[in-house]
Amino acid sequence: MTARGRPALAIFFALTLSWVGGAMVRPALAQTPSKASPGAPIIVKDLAVQGNRRVQDAVILGRVSAKVGGPFVPARLAEDIRSVFSLGFFDDVQAKVEDFEGGVKLTFVVSERPFVRDISFGGNKRLDAATLQEKIDFKLGAVYNPVEITRAAEKLKEAYEEEGYFEVGVTPEVVRLPDGDVSVTFRVAEGRKMTIDKIVIEGAQGLKPEKIKDIMLTQEREFYILRGTVQRQKLDQDTERIVTFYNDNGYVQARVETADTQVDRATARVTIRIVVAEGPQFKVGGIDITGNKVLPVEELRRRVLLKPDDIYSRTKLQETLRGISDVYGTIGRTAADIVPQIVLDVPNRKVNITIEVGEGPEVFIERINISGNTRSQEKILRRELPMAEGDLFTMHKLARAKQKLINLNYFEKVETKTTPGSSKDKVIVNIEVTEKPTGLFSIGGGYSSQDGALGTLDLSQNNFLGRGYQLFLRLRGGTQTQQGTIGFTDPWFLDRPLAAGFDIFNNRRVFQDYSVNSLGGDVRFGAPIGDYARWNAVYRISQEKLSGVDPNASTELLQAEGTSVTSLIGGSLSRDTRDSLADPTRGNYSLFGVDFAGIGTGDNRFVRITATTTQHQPLWFDHVLSGRLMAGYQLGWYKDPVPFFERYYLGGPNTIRSFKSRQISPEDSSGTGIGGNVQVLGNIEYSVPLPFGIRAALFFDAGNVYGPDQSIHTPVDLTNLKYAAGPGLRWNSPFGPIRVDYGVNPNPKSGEKFGNIQFSMGSAF
Repeated sequence: MTARGRPALAIFFALTLSWVGGAMVRPALAQTPSKASPGAPIIVKDLAVQGNRRVQDAVILGRVSAKVGGPFVPARLAEDIRSVFSLGFFDDVQAKVEDFEGGVKLTFVVSERPFVRDISFGGNKRLDAATLQEKIDFKLGAVYNPVEITRAAEKLKEAYEEEGYFEVGVTPEVVRLPDGDVSVTFRVAEGRKMTIDKIVIEGAQGLKPEKIKDIMLTQEREFYILRGTVQRQKLDQDTERIVTFYNDNGYVQARVETADTQVDRATARVTIRIVVAEGPQFKVGGIDITGNKVLPVEELRRRVLLKPDDIYSRTKLQETLRGISDVYGTIGRTAADIVPQIVLDVPNRKVNITIEVGEGPEVFIERINISGNTRSQEKILRRELPMAEGDLFTMHKLARAKQKLINLNYFEKVETKTTPGSSKDKVIVNIEVTEKPTGLFSIGGGYSSQDGALGTLDLSQNNFLGRGYQLFLRLRGGTQTQQGTIGFTDPWFLDRPLAAGFDIFNNRRVFQDYSVNSLGGDVRFGAPIGDYARWNAVYRISQEKLSGVDPNASTELLQAEGTSVTSLIGGSLSRDTRDSLADPTRGNYSLFGVDFAGIGTGDNRFVRITATTTQHQPLWFDHVLSGRLMAGYQLGWYKDPVPFFERYYLGGPNTIRSFKSRQISPEDSSGTGIGGNVQVLGNIEYSVPLPFGIRAALFFDAGNVYGPDQSIHTPVDLTNLKYAAGPGLRWNSPFGPIRVDYGVNPNPKSGEKFGNIQFSMGSAF
């Protein structure tokens, strides 16, 4: 073969491969290259692109294997054409090869698809344009593709049908603009919203149709007045719910044969007809557990929720498997494989269950990956984790790690996941956080039933410098109270799990019979004891000035007027298993504390003992039952009484809600409330969720204050209590939990009101 014929033959094969390699790709255009030496490769002297307006040359040429200065390989030309076409920007791609400077010039000739310059909707009334845009994947600036336009129209139709508009029609209109791009308008003919006339369940024998309707998302009536609407997505979910409902009642062979919607277009009414095939009802036969060696079978059987002769329930079996898996997770065998083997004894209508346990090895943490912390230093997250690389991995540790990171209140979201490690006995823990603003600056006002109208200034940073430091400045001003406090806390002082901080305060509080000014500061320390407990210690020194006492007040109150110094040291032990500090729904908080005042030059001398326990218990459907018990006792020493401003008073939004703040108190001979040295308090609250993040609550409070001198004032008598009962609303607002309660006094005494309304922020207890 001549030297001139060899490149010509190569180009012929390239053209053939291009035609075979891909549809929509036209044969390459070529000119005969110049002569080359026998056996010498053909060199690509130049690469070019023609026909592109928006797509840059570099993007196109980056997809091809040919390079300037490299050999021209005809066999790769078809693949290069396909690679350029796969970008999705072109209707047509050609390759042109021509003689150039002793080699070849390779030019890719493209025909760009138009871009979508505008997307609009017409005729839509029930769903706005923004909602419709979210329903489709087709976005402004996308490359025009008729297939994508048709698919978008179908999704819009589905969106309307999900809302009950079964007559809807969606027609796309495409208009070419002068520059070659297109504008797309989706014309919507909504039609009428179809409402459910009735739901018919056919084939139901063992379970009543009414029971099946109760578990369905689709309902014949909503709010007992309005007709329900047909939504296809709910109907699909209802099919699964019906099968699950049957399986949980022993009908393991049940199935939904058809679920049809019959539309009466004359009345815009729909009849939903569901046909079920039940099969026989099965009970539990034998339940065996095999394969366990590390844990005794008795320990595993305690997690089995099904017993012989019980009606078989698929959900209870799944919960049983989860419970057994959790038991193994607590001993570090998270790779345990719990598999049920189910054998149907059809003649006797029994389900025989064998739970096969593959215990697997103990699993250790190979690596902990933390991501998403853009401001927070990684070490302030790692120091909170109750686990480290090389530790035995348990699901309890993983759940505790997530909860501790949530309690930092630095993050919008905390996600914990595990992936297999380099071997079966290793696991990789991945923690992903989404940070939220931890600083606060606010100037505003508010009102609470305890303090009245308030002006507020708050400046705080809970993650100062990304190191977890807590810094705050808080100012409050109103007719009843003026407060100014600045504080700082390092939760890991000297890189140890020791919280250290201080507060400086200047407060004034106006009561009905006197006013108290308090100026001072404190130093605080605290450290954890195990996972949930911690100790705290505080030293406080302050100067209190009691003033504004009426000249006709009691001798005791007149004698207390003036300035005194309190030098107090206090300590406490607490245990906290709550799932949230701001809005708890489960867990317990208990505290026992002792304060001793009279250290050094302090004028006020007293001892105080406090004990409290709070329990939150989740119930069904996100209902929560909460309760608190609290008691306190204090006593003056060295013949000094407990000062008025340190004594116990009850009433207000956080204690007994049928009384105003500090209204429950022993009184002197003049009728002035002088506080007590013994208090008891009990609260119980039941809350249920409502729409828009609101919860409704019912509560009952009981308690009283006794003393200060039992021989003269109120003796301790637990049958002599004050009560409150009533409804409340809870809203977890962006500014924190807000509460509104109305407490009714079921047995008002002379001078006591029937009830009081209470406004406050934060958790009740």
